[in-house]
Amino acid sequence: MRVFFAMTGQLWYGGVVQQSILLIRHLRRLGCEVLPFAAVAPPHNDEIPPDLLDYELGFNVGDYALRQKPLPLRWLAGWFARRRVAHGDPFTARNGHAVTGLDMGQVAHELIYRPSAADIERANRLRRDFAPDVDYACELSMARYFGLLDDLDVPLVVAAQGFEVMKRRGVDITPEIRQNAQRIDLVISGSAANVRENIAADVPFLAAKARVVPYGISTDYLTELSAAEAHERTQRFVPSTNDRDFVVSVLSRVDIEKGTDLALHALRILRSAGVPARLRLIGDSLDGAAFRSVIEAKIRLLDLTGYVDLIGLVRNKRDKIALLHTSDAFAGCFIRSEPFGLVVLEAMAAGLPVVVPDTGAAPEILHRTAPPAGRLYRTNDTGQLADQLRWLHEHPAEARRMGQAGRETVARYFHAERMAHDVRAVFEAAIAARRQQRTQARHRLTSDVAV
Repeated sequence: MRVFFAMTGQLWYGGVVQQSILLIRHLRRLGCEVLPFAAVAPPHNDEIPPDLLDYELGFNVGDYALRQKPLPLRWLAGWFARRRVAHGDPFTARNGHAVTGLDMGQVAHELIYRPSAADIERANRLRRDFAPDVDYACELSMARYFGLLDDLDVPLVVAAQGFEVMKRRGVDITPEIRQNAQRIDLVISGSAANVRENIAADVPFLAAKARVVPYGISTDYLTELSAAEAHERTQRFVPSTNDRDFVVSVLSRVDIEKGTDLALHALRILRSAGVPARLRLIGDSLDGAAFRSVIEAKIRLLDLTGYVDLIGLVRNKRDKIALLHTSDAFAGCFIRSEPFGLVVLEAMAAGLPVVVPDTGAAPEILHRTAPPAGRLYRTNDTGQLADQLRWLHEHPAEARRMGQAGRETVARYFHAERMAHDVRAVFEAAIAARRQQRTQARHRLTSDVAV
């Protein structure tokens, strides 16, 4: 099977990119021939170096960020952005915003609504030469591009994620998705909750085409780090802590939608109740330092200075695993319905009990575990979030059993090999349905001629 795999290649680190990279790697292991097409930047991730992906780059982001500037400057800006991302700085978008004052929402608008004819033709040429059996778009915002590309009479499968980020940046592409809905054969959703809470609400005309394929993570690193190595790596990021500390980790962008501030309020409740809790915020902000400044101010205002470690982006996966291994619990603080949440799986794989909201994919993930790998709280209810974390602190034996159950569940159900196998099955179904449509069309044509 030949798969034309279209990625936005975001200039930031996120679950969309991570899931895409894992899918490419494991589809290839299953014998598929995959051509990764990254629209605007190398797909930075902590799984595999971008140059080993053998990807094709579509657009020069400098042409869209600096459309009115001279060609040499646009080329140089694009080269610099790609180089920064490829060498481990996925926040080039943030840095570019800070240095030049660019409106990244406007850049996204330019990329979606005003792609150059030369860029579209280059994508067409690559795709025609590759001759795919199926087209795959890693997120719904790319439906716009497939509406501009040649129709090669192959099915298009699209992942139901990412488009909501564009909407929150002021670029509502729902009309474009609707306009190209007939081009989309099937939609892959990481959870049934995403179909129910996001697809049905935002793009209901695609709900009937949705197929649920739970995402998965790499299980290559499930082998335990030694306690000594985990401790040594952790000390690179955080000072030595009291052995009595109850360490709660949050692994996500420092962003409003990720609920970073909710974790601070829960920490304040825990500290006021006498729980020796400490918070690790693993991740960084995307667009400048504005929200990070809000978080830093809240730390001071809530009298939490000394109890919060603002770790920032962790580029080395083994370091990230070490930080999780030396924690006592994981808190997912998403304020919106999360389509899936790979970070929850990463925490479970590290043996942490998780406390997650009762909307989005989290309840489905925990439903797979027996005993449960964590506890649910009412979305946005910081008091109940604190209560559930306090329960884990007061019941360490049960918390350890939850952590072990989470590890076993990830190894059994939520690994990338299984995800790729299920996605390939969706591709095969789409190809078979398209072939059947061609056969039926030929039969109708034959019947019309006979008449």
